[in-house]
Amino acid sequence: MTLEIGIGVSSQADVFAAGQEAAEQVISHLAGRQPDLVLVFSSIRFADPRMLKAVRSLTGSAPLVGCSDAGGIITSGPKRRSVTVIGLIAKNGSFVTGVERHISHQPRQAGERLADTLSRQASQAARCLLVFPDGLTVSGSDVLEGIVKKLGRDVPVAGGSAADDLYFQKTFQFYNDEILTDSVTGVLLCGDIHAGIGVRHGWVPVGRPRRVTRALGHIVYELDRRPAVSIYEDFLGLKREELMQEPLGSVTLTYPLGMEMKGQSEYLLRDAIRVGRAGSLICTGGVEEGSEVRLMIGGYESALEAAQQSACDAVERLGGKRIVGALVFCSVARQKMLGSEFQGEVDVIRDALGGSGVRIGGFYCYGEVAPVWKGTGRSRKSFPLFHNESVVVVALG
Repeated sequence: MTLEIGIGVSSQADVFAAGQEAAEQVISHLAGRQPDLVLVFSSIRFADPRMLKAVRSLTGSAPLVGCSDAGGIITSGPKRRSVTVIGLIAKNGSFVTGVERHISHQPRQAGERLADTLSRQASQAARCLLVFPDGLTVSGSDVLEGIVKKLGRDVPVAGGSAADDLYFQKTFQFYNDEILTDSVTGVLLCGDIHAGIGVRHGWVPVGRPRRVTRALGHIVYELDRRPAVSIYEDFLGLKREELMQEPLGSVTLTYPLGMEMKGQSEYLLRDAIRVGRAGSLICTGGVEEGSEVRLMIGGYESALEAAQQSACDAVERLGGKRIVGALVFCSVARQKMLGSEFQGEVDVIRDALGGSGVRIGGFYCYGEVAPVWKGTGRSRKSFPLFHNESVVVVALG
């Protein structure tokens, strides 16, 4: 077996004890060996250097990357307000990690620098890049655009944006011993490591399409020449002042904006997280001026079908390689929409991957990164995109 994976989780009140307990479970899964790479995802209450110190007291000098979340994901199901630790051992592979700080100043250039640093340090062929950007200070689309510009489209990119337990105030990124913010961490999987990636959401359009008559990057100023927030005022029957009283993301997670993608059965979704000046909408990803957007809505059955299909797509794209584990990056909006039934989403993913024998680790995030495929046959190409309200499954083999 060229790749092995261990998963640990803890909800202990003491941050050091929680990190230690989760790391101990990882070491146990790996038969007492220290991992070559450590991924850590945690509630903001555990975003403390002491938690990382506890994890590294057991995992040693293995590079560590990760971020704060809105819930962890392990094989048995979702875990709220916890620490999730994932350890990987690659017999004939390697892991290259990196970080870029203060990314809100120049997010595209930060993405370029991260990709350049990782590529230059890699001693084996790159197979997949995992990235975990700040989920609030930047547009995930901008960071990804920079990464792809430097890395190219031949290396698939997957990951999720850091979250903060739905407070929508401040997220954190983890890099070795450091707790950071306004940063992006990444890890390049190289050598004899195989990754198959699937992404779906299951949301469907509701209401009439609106033309984006004025937008810049991730800020939408006007829809049909009206303040962009009017789409929510009209549909929800709320006044602008009401939409500004609490984080817009907590209101609109159930109704993201959707843009059609040519050649794709699903829309590309965007979360509006704040109301800006003059009724503009500040989104977590880019929205193209001149495009059409629609409000989208999800349902229980369609969400579970999408999650199952995402896992099936990931397995198919492994190309027949034996699956040894999987990473799952899931929108927190899906957790909110499914309510008390959100355990079912992890269940269908686990079953599609092969059952309880396949170890799963991941987190609930504010945005997801995964490629979509366009074309057929030899002309089929992948295009990395920043998504919202979606579930990304990375099957590892």
